[in-house]
Amino acid sequence: MNIERVTLEPVRYRLRKPLRTHRTELRERRGFRVCLHGSGGLVGLGEALPLVTSGTESPQETEAALGELTVALGGRSGTLDELLDRIDDTCPGAPAARCAFDGALHDLRARIRGVPVAHLLGGNLPRAVPVNAVIGACGPDASVAAAREAKARGFGTLKLKVGEASSDEDEARLRAVRRAVGAELRLRIDANGAWSARNAIAILSRLEPLAIEFVEQPVPGRDLAGLARVHSESPITVAADEALAWPEGRQALLEGKLAEIAVLKPMLLGGLRTCMRLATAAGASGVRCVVTTTFEGWIGTALATHLAAAMQPGDLACGLASSDVLESTFPPELIPHEGRISVHDRPGLGCTEPG
Repeated sequence: MNIERVTLEPVRYRLRKPLRTHRTELRERRGFRVCLHGSGGLVGLGEALPLVTSGTESPQETEAALGELTVALGGRSGTLDELLDRIDDTCPGAPAARCAFDGALHDLRARIRGVPVAHLLGGNLPRAVPVNAVIGACGPDASVAAAREAKARGFGTLKLKVGEASSDEDEARLRAVRRAVGAELRLRIDANGAWSARNAIAILSRLEPLAIEFVEQPVPGRDLAGLARVHSESPITVAADEALAWPEGRQALLEGKLAEIAVLKPMLLGGLRTCMRLATAAGASGVRCVVTTTFEGWIGTALATHLAAAMQPGDLACGLASSDVLESTFPPELIPHEGRISVHDRPGLGCTEPG
């Protein structure tokens, strides 16, 4: 595979409405589109959209790393793995930048071979991937309205951000949502590291009657001991997210000490290959995996969808409904229908690029 040249394009996506968590209020996503130009006019696409609160490098570090990778790959030839190795060796501390080049290399290689990206990752291609709706930290009335709308659209899983309000307010809000949508919908919650281990165990014990599917990152990402304690003592299944940004967290996960579920974000972990390797190792350790974006545009979402398709998450919904969150045009394939996103067997990303 030959990379004749590399081009970078700034991108900016506004959110349809601010998304609140206990750490921040997200209003937009900024970064770069990476275009790898190969032989015969073929182009592979990737996106770098850093999000420091999730564990990526800063925007300034992303831009600098993209410049280094442009020099490192421009005019280079090699196999897919050789070029991916070059990315990882050049900027090991810049996962968002690596993710963009990793995605673009997979897309370009898939276009050259005439296969979908999921096939390069070793997966059989399902027709669709189940996805969850996201409800930010807001009051009970707004949460109930959003939950009812998601149910009417066919979503089978709702993810609610918690931890921004008091535990009593979160509990009341979750009870209201459960009453509104009934017992058949799955509810999962994401604390984004809001609680201490002790508080998390107490809060989750109170929420046990609500049949919460799992809780994402109840304690700060660096608090591996705390996450392990919650995993051991919580009546609700625990998922690791930001904790996986560090090698120690990934190792603890594979040792079975951290969580039953791993939330894999290509933008946080450095791309598709790293995520697929972690998913394979996690599966061998009995850990289930789901794929989630950090609210990326259609390119990042398409790549994450192919990763999810290759991983075969089963009935666990993935966080891929970026088109519901961003004010941006998405291909019809990436717009959820009845709680699922289509996966096609066309080459590369398998999507009709929006005009």
